[in-house]
Amino acid sequence: MLRKIFLFLIISVLLASCKGEGDTLKIGMIPLKTKEEMLEEYKPIQMYLQDKLNLPVEFVVMESYVELVEEMKIGNIDIGYYGAFSYIAAESEMELTPLIVEQRKGTGIFYQSLILSSRDSNITSIDELEDQNFAFVDEGSTSGFVLPFALFKSRSVDMEQYFNKIHYSGSHGQVPEDIKNKVVDAGAISSIQYNDLIEKGKIEEKNFDIIWKSEDIPSSPYVANSELDEDLQHKFTDAMLKIHLEIPNELKQLDSALEKYVMVESKDYNSIRNIATILGKDYMVEYFLNRE
Repeated sequence: MLRKIFLFLIISVLLASCKGEGDTLKIGMIPLKTKEEMLEEYKPIQMYLQDKLNLPVEFVVMESYVELVEEMKIGNIDIGYYGAFSYIAAESEMELTPLIVEQRKGTGIFYQSLILSSRDSNITSIDELEDQNFAFVDEGSTSGFVLPFALFKSRSVDMEQYFNKIHYSGSHGQVPEDIKNKVVDAGAISSIQYNDLIEKGKIEEKNFDIIWKSEDIPSSPYVANSELDEDLQHKFTDAMLKIHLEIPNELKQLDSALEKYVMVESKDYNSIRNIATILGKDYMVEYFLNRE
């Protein structure tokens, strides 16, 4: 009897981890822009993947980084598009397999965290941020929170006391808008999103000063729940590695600086794991794994 129960449980797990005909491959996205913008921009990739995988594909834009971790953990999301640090946080909760990462013109698979101020302000360095209103993207954002947080911590800054107000913009694209509209005096943003906003004419470079830039950060990876069918993981990876050849115009419209996708390995994120170790498990739980 026990043997039958054991076999039933094994079969149930295997069936749950496989995508059959008619099932939908769900890809969760971190909130880089508004949900509507991201779904529209990724529609050509969605259609391309459906054709290549012969499977319905759905992109799901999450409300937060924490939600992506939670939804992937319970099996509602098969593949997640994470920030570097949120990937490291997520792998402490479940077994993940990194698949691909963006390769960009001039910077390869790396980017930076930036702190911006309005050019018409008197803020020209991070030493002048005291008593100012400051914007982070989201507590789960590598470039929009973790690296600036680590910066301030290394300078023994108590952010709650140091800033007049801490504001969370919710997306990278909203940070310069909040600076422009005087909601905040300065804020953190990904260099990828900052350059993309300039390229697409949504903001003007002349209106902002970059008062701090981090060291290189490995780009945001697509990672699979390791229980996802391995054949499907390989098919997804193979399709994305060829997408720049198959639909180059659509990829350019998504992001003109995105050259192609390349394979990535777990070890490529060891530098982020080192930062996670320095900040400690309590930090990871508070900012990445706790919805409260």
